[in-house]
Amino acid sequence: MKTYRDSIAELSALTEALVEEHRAEEVRYRSILEGQPVAQRRADGLSWAPVKVVRTGFTMGGRPTVEVAADAGQAGAFRSGSAVQLSSADEKGEPVTYRGIVRAGRGLEAEVVLDGQDLPDQATHRTWTLDARFDERSFQEMAKALSDVLNAGSDGKVSRLAALREVILGYARTAPSVPESYAHPDLNASQCAAVAHALTAAEITTVHGPPGTGKTTTLVQLVKALVRRGEKVLCAAPSNAAVDLMVERLGAIGLKVARIGHPMRIDPAVVDRSLDRLVEADPDHKQVKVFRRQAEEAAREAEKQFRSFGPDQRAARREAYAEARALRKEANMLEAFLAERVVEGAEVICCTLVGAADRLLTGRRFGTLVLDEAGQALEPAAWIPIRAAERVVLAGDAAQLPPTVKHPAAIKAGLGVSLLEKAIQRDRNVHLLDTQYRMHADIMAFPNTRFYEGKLQAHEGVAAATLEGLAPLTFIDTAGRGWDEDRSSPEADKAGRSHASVRNPEEAAFTVDRVRELMAAHPSASIGVIAPYRAQVTLLEDLLHSERAGAEGRLTIQTVDGFQGQERDIMVIGLTRSNEDGTVGFLAEYRRMNVAMTRARMHLLIIGDSATLGSDDFYAAFTAHCEATGAYRSCWEWA
Repeated sequence: MKTYRDSIAELSALTEALVEEHRAEEVRYRSILEGQPVAQRRADGLSWAPVKVVRTGFTMGGRPTVEVAADAGQAGAFRSGSAVQLSSADEKGEPVTYRGIVRAGRGLEAEVVLDGQDLPDQATHRTWTLDARFDERSFQEMAKALSDVLNAGSDGKVSRLAALREVILGYARTAPSVPESYAHPDLNASQCAAVAHALTAAEITTVHGPPGTGKTTTLVQLVKALVRRGEKVLCAAPSNAAVDLMVERLGAIGLKVARIGHPMRIDPAVVDRSLDRLVEADPDHKQVKVFRRQAEEAAREAEKQFRSFGPDQRAARREAYAEARALRKEANMLEAFLAERVVEGAEVICCTLVGAADRLLTGRRFGTLVLDEAGQALEPAAWIPIRAAERVVLAGDAAQLPPTVKHPAAIKAGLGVSLLEKAIQRDRNVHLLDTQYRMHADIMAFPNTRFYEGKLQAHEGVAAATLEGLAPLTFIDTAGRGWDEDRSSPEADKAGRSHASVRNPEEAAFTVDRVRELMAAHPSASIGVIAPYRAQVTLLEDLLHSERAGAEGRLTIQTVDGFQGQERDIMVIGLTRSNEDGTVGFLAEYRRMNVAMTRARMHLLIIGDSATLGSDDFYAAFTAHCEATGAYRSCWEWA
């Protein structure tokens, strides 16, 4: 990690890194959308054209929607959650574009929830194009947040944000505090200590939560304690899934939670706590529905076709359109008032990091920000909600999945280092949750030594839990079998990037046999299968198709990222790489392997070629650990 003379220099370098990432992503998308003909974009699944608007309407929360049908394109190219843009030419021939998120898609039809702006009058009479789009807003909000943090206090006035900046980044000392006395029957000693310090820390508390240590449980009790003492709390995380988990857990203990975010990206399990649903549940929302129904009637009146169309009919149409617009405006104003009332009445607001820039939160202050999964958050995104907080709790594990940064120049410039990683390295009031409740002690042992300085302990309830006939940890070495990796055929992903992936057919077949044995011997156990490369995952899915179909969700096959935050009774990891050069490639991202190794509760089976892996210190150490503990086996035993 680089060192800087002060916080301004550090954040200035971070701004340059963000610009590098933004510029590279923008160029890539532009080259696709502008550099490729529509026919090529259609073939790649990036565009539908021509598209007709079938009908317009509103969601239950009042967001404008449009249903479209395409004459040509790749069926199923746009699914729920896809970011899209709908473009056409106006009456003067000038291009107009409307952005939105796909709510539902089927074949060559889709319903799009627009980002605030209604389609123009007579939209159904135009020809449109639907394209995948670059999500510009995230970069804009991150850049604005960095600018605000950089300039905080520059006018000579006292600035809470400037104080947080200096302390969080380690350029000023934290204010001394005496932790409150805190105890809870559902929390262990390290969890209670983390809550106690977070309740009294003046600026920042860092909760380091390794796998299975009950981080979410700890944060839920912290938020409850903060609310009880009268604080309004902001909970944020980099992913919608992490936010929705907090919403579910906080709602379950009776807190008044409002989830801010696009309704198409909120889990159905918590959608009743979304802002849209809470606004709709307000008794005064009935009037909003009345206004919208009247607006639709006026719009239908304007769309009527007349046998003879003269000045009177033209005037009547203009008047009907004007009435429809006025009624929609009334509905939107009333709904905005109701949304303000919901936010004001909530005890906890939950949103993604970029979602914290929502206009409803502009100017609001929160006693505490709880930022979960902070190890996966881009630092510029983390500063978005920090701007609204008096104090900050960073929670996560810097030894698990890092932030996603796509371009090498941005990584080199430091964008891949999370604020949590900095806080842990700079000792910003760090509290380790030291007891894990997930895995057998033998499964925990190697990751504990490599990533957590041996400080973790297994709770007595899981430390010795096993499945009959299975050792907790087994490494099967495929060295000497000649099962060499190969490359899959290059293919374009949804963003238009052409790439090839690594796969190993012989290792896959061997892995499938072991999975079938495990399923037969332990029919009630949940099983996860991890491969580091998408091509290998696809191969395993094909080979285990019938088993997955009949397993009723008991068998899951994914990349490492797909298992983040999850656990299974049995985890099988196929490392895939086997070559004469000793190249491990993607496997050198050890934090991903930490995630993979710590998903298992009672049995972890890892399959790999030690001749290839032995060139890497991490895997050489793992092989040595397995040999020393009796967990090593050779695939020749199954020859």
